Amino acid sequence: MKYFLLVTVFSAITVSGAAPKAPLRSLPAHYKDIVPPADVYEPPYPPDYRVALEGGATAYLVPDSTLDLVRFHVFSARPNSPARPEEVASRQLYSLLLKDGGTRKLSPSQLEDSLEFIAAGLSAGVGYWQSTASFDALSKDADALMGLLSDAVLQPRNDPAVFRLTQRQLLEGVKHRYATPAGVMGAAYERVMQGSHPANWAASEAEIGGVKPEDLRSLAGTGFTRETLVIGVAGKFDRAAMVRKLNAFVAGFPDTATAKRNPRVTAPVPPFAGPRAPGVYLVDKPFAQTTLRIALPGVRRPHPDYYRLAVASYILGDGGFTSRLVQRVRSDEGLAYGVGSDVESDYNRRGTVYVGMQTKAATGAYAIRIVREEIRRMARDGVTDAELEKAKDGLLKSLPSLFDTPAATARIFAQSEAWKRSPEHFRDYRKAIEGMTRAEVEDAFRRYFNADSLRIVAVGPKKTLLTPDEAHNGASLADFGKVTEITEAELDKRE
Repeated sequence: MKYFLLVTVFSAITVSGAAPKAPLRSLPAHYKDIVPPADVYEPPYPPDYRVALEGGATAYLVPDSTLDLVRFHVFSARPNSPARPEEVASRQLYSLLLKDGGTRKLSPSQLEDSLEFIAAGLSAGVGYWQSTASFDALSKDADALMGLLSDAVLQPRNDPAVFRLTQRQLLEGVKHRYATPAGVMGAAYERVMQGSHPANWAASEAEIGGVKPEDLRSLAGTGFTRETLVIGVAGKFDRAAMVRKLNAFVAGFPDTATAKRNPRVTAPVPPFAGPRAPGVYLVDKPFAQTTLRIALPGVRRPHPDYYRLAVASYILGDGGFTSRLVQRVRSDEGLAYGVGSDVESDYNRRGTVYVGMQTKAATGAYAIRIVREEIRRMARDGVTDAELEKAKDGLLKSLPSLFDTPAATARIFAQSEAWKRSPEHFRDYRKAIEGMTRAEVEDAFRRYFNADSLRIVAVGPKKTLLTPDEAHNGASLADFGKVTEITEAELDKRE
């Protein structure tokens, strides 16, 4: 009976004129033959949302009336370089306490209760290259949150009880910093490719334990200066009223001249030592698997080669299952579940290009050999037209995801200006990718992916990695140049 009723209803709809507009004979014989319409995505344009604020600050206001919320992001792009290694611990604790340690007006519990009562979130931190702060709240509470955020970053309380708890947590983190492959690789890779630098210094247990709450007082209000503030606001608000509130908000921040009077924030940024010589750098750890990074120096953005390298990397190993390394290392050889390449996007120093993966220690050297073979093959034979078009299509189709919500749009616009990107950045990205040629991609790949100058960073059991793999023609780490062992003590050196 149900089947009869469905058929009757469907027939009635068809007869009544709701049939498909196009005749069935116009459809392709197979779904694979369907050609989708051309889809040219035009990203939102930053100047359409930009507002110049008083004192040199800027803001991006992206309206969103779908929910009665405001999302607020602040960026202050200025280095906060410690003059001495001993300063790292106090700066880490200061950053961690910005929100959790309360403000001069509110104790930590009062601040937490206030946020919980209005279902709001607030965060803040001072990093080496930039400081950030943000909140999300109901529109009616946005004014109050702007005040709380300002107090948190300019007048932190550094509550002694919360200080001691945070200090213990930081100490525990330092004690176990090399307990995972990722923790070891992060430190080793920095030292091999960038050298020791204040940006990658880590505090010792003794230094963290020796910090007292009063040591943080001289850091109060640092990290944010008025001229460097870039704010992204998305949500339900009146534009003119928001501009007035933002001008009042930024007026409370010190200007650069005032900030420079504090000796704790005037240390210049020293140059990076750069990568070590080509070869193998091994950290001996008894992990079940070996973590590998096969790297070379890249570029500091903005740089004309960055997008060419991004396309080349997509073809080599960043394009998922269609990339060459995934096909060869994972699908053909079964050596790694995850393998891929990447081009670091760095606006503060020269980045790197690398291949990363985890594999069994016994087959680590063989996996490196295969990666090197693929790099040489791509440098020798170039890329195909199909690979180029697939890479360009994949990169272009990732662009809309940057703007999938008004909050994401406001945030990426603010961060882009903090990085000093051009207002035309996102339009230029599309044009650069669309107009890229095979010759440009192949030329960039050959100049940066030099198979004879690899820096190979390996984290795993030394004995297994140096033992020839007889199942694969005696493959060993020693096949790839001088093997230099790096100890955990060397990872902690600050020079």
